[in-house]
Amino acid sequence: MLSAVAVKQDPVQRTLERDVKKQMLLRQMIKRKSRLRRLARRLLIPIVLAVLLLYVALYAGVTSVSHKKSKLMDLYRQESIRHERLMVELIHFSSPRHVTAAAQRFGMVCATRYDYLSKPATVASANR
Repeated sequence: MLSAVAVKQDPVQRTLERDVKKQMLLRQMIKRKSRLRRLARRLLIPIVLAVLLLYVALYAGVTSVSHKKSKLMDLYRQESIRHERLMVELIHFSSPRHVTAAAQRFGMVCATRYDYLSKPATVASANR
């Protein structure tokens, strides 16, 4: 019994036990940290690659949309110029002087007298 009491109260032995426990805790913490580091490395690399891939995909999408927009704007400008030319041609061809010249080329004769209100005798009426 003296030896058991002596071991409990021996300060050197208690210090050694504490040091062993501390070393075991440190080893466990180091193992945990190394596990966390390995896990972080395993997760960090794919996450960084995924973010970079997402960035490249978005940049490519924005670039293609901007190219499509510029092509559509060019097409819009061309079509608006064509529309303006067609409107000028429409105004030119619908002018009275041009219509009269075209009618004379086809052998039409201008009327000397206009009578819109008198009813000709040859027109059938709805009552008959």
